[in-house]
Amino acid sequence: MIYLQNDCYCSELRVNPKNWKTLKKLTNKDWEIYYRFYDPSAKEKGLYSKGKLVRVRGMNHFKNLSDRRSATVKILEDEVRKLQQGYNPILGDKPTQVNITTVDTNTPFIKALDYVRSSLSVAASTERDLRSIMSFVSSAAVQLKYDKISIGAITRRNIKLLLVQIEKNRGGESHHRYNKVRSYLMILFKELVELEAIDTNPIREVSKKNGVKMLRNVLSIEERIEIDKFLREHDTPFWIFTNIFFHSGSRLTEMMKVRLEDVNIVKQTFKVTVIKGRSKKEVLKPIKNVALPFWKEALKDAIPGQYIFSEGLIPGVKEIRTDQITKRWYRHIKKKLKIKGDFYSLKHSNLDETAAMLSLEDASAMASHTSVNVTREFYAVGEQERQHERLKKLDNKFA
Repeated sequence: MIYLQNDCYCSELRVNPKNWKTLKKLTNKDWEIYYRFYDPSAKEKGLYSKGKLVRVRGMNHFKNLSDRRSATVKILEDEVRKLQQGYNPILGDKPTQVNITTVDTNTPFIKALDYVRSSLSVAASTERDLRSIMSFVSSAAVQLKYDKISIGAITRRNIKLLLVQIEKNRGGESHHRYNKVRSYLMILFKELVELEAIDTNPIREVSKKNGVKMLRNVLSIEERIEIDKFLREHDTPFWIFTNIFFHSGSRLTEMMKVRLEDVNIVKQTFKVTVIKGRSKKEVLKPIKNVALPFWKEALKDAIPGQYIFSEGLIPGVKEIRTDQITKRWYRHIKKKLKIKGDFYSLKHSNLDETAAMLSLEDASAMASHTSVNVTREFYAVGEQERQHERLKKLDNKFA
């Protein structure tokens, strides 16, 4: 359920057809967004005691599948925003207009967060995460009646109770989700401090939750051979991309943005834009000798301005989302080959092997990490064992 203003609430918004995100081609059937809206005050008047089924269209005049999907996403976002701002499909109430050119200490809590979220310049994946997390925050704030509190009056206690309420709404405790919401709120509140809407950042005084750190499921060499053989036979573009990604040391978001002009085959380098929060920098990455044939194959039909890995993982003008890679991996590798490792385990395997064959510093440089500690803690999974072996061989006698 999504909790809204005035004790109203609605079901999750869904799209018909259910497989709208994975359809291969359009059919004659119209699409629609639907949800059920509940208003306790209307129920007392005998109106829609079981809630009102709301249907929203506006995407069906698009005859291109990609355009219709994009329109559907936009309509979904607009409908949720309208509901959160007070739109009532039963009574016909219009949403409260959010007309803010800036924020100050008296701006209502949720409006202030929405303002800074929409004004931030961040990676597309971060922007999607912020939108998603704001829906959790807005629902919880309405339930706790925090949505109208001035941003300047928000305290550490408010934030703590808000995070607890989000956990309740999402079906139970999850230290990963709790910490993720906290970290994104930290970004928004940091911006509010700079805008002088608040004096101090209350998120800093709310501790992270500690949980069990799970070991990364790294692919064995036998599994990698099986994957390589399967993809080479059944999905050549994905096979080429998988090999390039394995040797790159890069993030998926970085690889999706690489264009023809970013690659220098003669010098064996390619350029990526590394985005961490609001910080962006261009970095030159080496193309390993072993990966060079795959890069040449990937580039052979590309023309200037095109993304190397566009739709179908071949050169094109459209930048694709990273989840298209993880979905392919799930469909081909996890489901068909019954292999548990996720796509990012390739990066972990490569960096760990680089640390073993060269050094931890070289592995860190390949991944463009700002500290070897990041590489050691999260990627070089065998480094501790290698360190133990080195220590065992120390021959520093007592006497």
